[in-house]
Amino acid sequence: MQVELYPENYQLGEKKVSPENTAPSKLDQAIKKIAEKEGFIKYKVDKKCVSTNGGNYLGELYEIDVKGKTKDGEKTLHIFVKNAIDADGSFKILSVSNVYNTENFAYKDLAKVFEELQDEANVPRDERYKMVKVYDETFADAIIMENVTKKGFTTYHRMDVMSLKFVQLAIQHLARFHGLSFVLKEKRPEYFNKKIKSLKYPVTFGEDWKIMAKSMKDSIMCHVDDKYADRIEKLYENVADKFAYNFNDESVQVCLCHGDYRPNNIMTKIEEDGDVTDLVPVDYQLIFYGCPIFDFLYLIYCCTDREFRKTHMTYLKDLYHDSLKTFLEYFNLDVNEVYPKEEFERVYTEKLDQGLYYSLIFLPWLFAAEDDVPDVTQEFSEMRIKIDDRVNDRLRGVIEEYVEWGYL
Repeated sequence: MQVELYPENYQLGEKKVSPENTAPSKLDQAIKKIAEKEGFIKYKVDKKCVSTNGGNYLGELYEIDVKGKTKDGEKTLHIFVKNAIDADGSFKILSVSNVYNTENFAYKDLAKVFEELQDEANVPRDERYKMVKVYDETFADAIIMENVTKKGFTTYHRMDVMSLKFVQLAIQHLARFHGLSFVLKEKRPEYFNKKIKSLKYPVTFGEDWKIMAKSMKDSIMCHVDDKYADRIEKLYENVADKFAYNFNDESVQVCLCHGDYRPNNIMTKIEEDGDVTDLVPVDYQLIFYGCPIFDFLYLIYCCTDREFRKTHMTYLKDLYHDSLKTFLEYFNLDVNEVYPKEEFERVYTEKLDQGLYYSLIFLPWLFAAEDDVPDVTQEFSEMRIKIDDRVNDRLRGVIEEYVEWGYL
């Protein structure tokens, strides 16, 4: 992740705050409560506004360090904050306040249940699904969490093709996330039915969704090879409806899905030799009860190119299902009863078109030029995304795949 940091320092109490980019007062009070709980006697707060250059569209991001004295000596807290943008009146395809409420639920409720289940099953620490620590002072419009970048975690740039090692670990973690949904259904059925199965995909598939899809077409067509232009133009006529149909298909809804499982939302620890050694997924705003194939395809088509998929796709599908099988065994669940390989392959084949729809609707966002990141509060009918030319090879590979498979 490429970030630009704009340093600010302020002392709570004295309120010596820079007039620009100040944290909201409600957040100030939350940080004060955290400092009190952590036993600080005297402290100062350093805040940095973080730009993700298109990595996040629904939040203002802050890195906050609380430094000072406790009765046991010097102490520093490293905190990361995602504060909601004010866009409910203009960003009409989803409710910003609702997705922040969903993320609050994931971090403050679901994470605890996940940990309890894994404790009960004695799942080894290095084979668990892990979530970042969130402070109790998290509130409706903000997620206040541990800043794991201080522990060596980072994110890749959104336009990069990922390494095989990264994708392997990401898929193993994804299988554990999905697996915990099956565990919840078996071990906590009341909780599952009330809080998981009721989670709907948060996007509203109405007229604004169709307008947004059209604006993506208008933005990306200049990056489509001429020989494929007519086919892509024709597909765009129905791509919004086809996307919505897949997500509304109840016949393939079997577990809790992440909804936005891409490299920007996967904190990664990388050793000096470049090897990926650990992952922690973040950003649970779009979680929903649905089809696990969609998470799998979204990850793959967000962070790999055609050559990568041609070489590794069969292996990665096997890895996903084998990882699910291994994880479920800790809970005495048989993968052949909850999600057999034959069903996984059937749905994968049936819903493979979703990879194409993801690409046509979301690649413009992923490849938005860093000097002209789109403003989601503007009308979609007026939005045109300036797209980095690095999208050309990625898009060509997707189109050639789906031409070869007979979808185009």
